[in-house]
Amino acid sequence: MSESTDIEPTHLFLADVHLGGSIGLGDNYEKNLCSLINYAAQKKIQLYLLGDVFDYWMEFPAHKNKTRSTKSNHSSNKPTLPPLGSVLLNTLQEYNQVCGPAYYILGNHDYWDAGYFASIGCTVFTDGCSINLDHQTVCLLHGDGLPTKKTQIRGNLITPLKRPILHTILRSKTFITLFQFFFAPNQAWSMMKAFSNFSKNKEKPALSTIDSTLKNLINFSDIDCIIAGHDHLARTVHTKGGQYINTGPYYENNLVLTYSKQGWDHAEWDEQKSKLVVKQKPSYSL
Repeated sequence: MSESTDIEPTHLFLADVHLGGSIGLGDNYEKNLCSLINYAAQKKIQLYLLGDVFDYWMEFPAHKNKTRSTKSNHSSNKPTLPPLGSVLLNTLQEYNQVCGPAYYILGNHDYWDAGYFASIGCTVFTDGCSINLDHQTVCLLHGDGLPTKKTQIRGNLITPLKRPILHTILRSKTFITLFQFFFAPNQAWSMMKAFSNFSKNKEKPALSTIDSTLKNLINFSDIDCIIAGHDHLARTVHTKGGQYINTGPYYENNLVLTYSKQGWDHAEWDEQKSKLVVKQKPSYSL
């Protein structure tokens, strides 16, 4: 499809919003994203959030608030949420009420969900899932975890995935329990935000390794297509068994991946014109 073509998708995939992160996103960034979600609700477009929507997200469940009440004289039956994204969360809840659940694959920056995303109507996955789309089996991942020989597809659940050792530790229940025991919410959020800034400067995994690993999953399973984000480089990799498509980062010109009757397209959300415009991205065979 040619550059700058308008489309009307039936499915919309986005990743790596990094709301609250250190990237210079501008004052209207959250409002712009909400306008896209409202557009999806109006057009009845199925929405898939593929992780790192927030940067960082760590909920403190209600029972941990009660534990701290002896020290702070404060007790709450509600989880303590990070002070970001309230407008986005309200917009997501409204979308779920109108269109049914948005899918939310937890990423390495917003994994510490203690149930709030589900409470506003999202269908939440910790590793990945598969969906059926026009006779295609499509695997949805964030991208920080990659499949191995131990990875299984049970129903629509895809688990387990292999992650770098640090990511494995940060996602573990033991780490989360100890971290939230020793640090109050404001301390924890400040530390995780500092870690986020640090990790952005670390060397990224080789794209060839990611592409080859996902290619093998496609070629040796019933999966026809894999959709993921995480490494912030939009691309389409064709293999003999199907294709792997990286959504690219939403923070880059409001970039998303769309599916319509015409097939898959990367597109940018134009809030002023209230439309999605196709943008060509790298495509190659492996």
